[in-house]
Amino acid sequence: MCKILIAEDDPLIRNLFKEILIRNGYDIVEAVDGEDALIVYDKLHKKPDIIIVDFRMPKINGLELTQEILSRDPNSNIIMVTGDPAMNQEILNNSGVIYKEKPVNLDEFLKEIHSLAELQDSLGDIQ
Repeated sequence: MCKILIAEDDPLIRNLFKEILIRNGYDIVEAVDGEDALIVYDKLHKKPDIIIVDFRMPKINGLELTQEILSRDPNSNIIMVTGDPAMNQEILNNSGVIYKEKPVNLDEFLKEIHSLAELQDSLGDIQ
């Protein structure tokens, strides 16, 4: 089963993502901000296959969180979700991070997640 870490400080958005992804068969781990996400990530025995990160979060923002996770595992699948028009998509694309603007089209979002999950499954079969 594909494990997804959701790092989102807005409980309504976090719960929406969680419910939709659980209904689609994903194993979900939650974090309430960037600092919490790093603690949760480091404690996980099996690292998440996909990490969904909000950009604007207290303590550690999504970009800092992304950099920390990529320093631990450069092959991490990270989806940055933001409503901040100042976020530079070029920076994210150069790091291999997928960028999604809020409000998120949930159908497209799920397709992206399914694609990443299938890719992870096929990589797992190879190893």
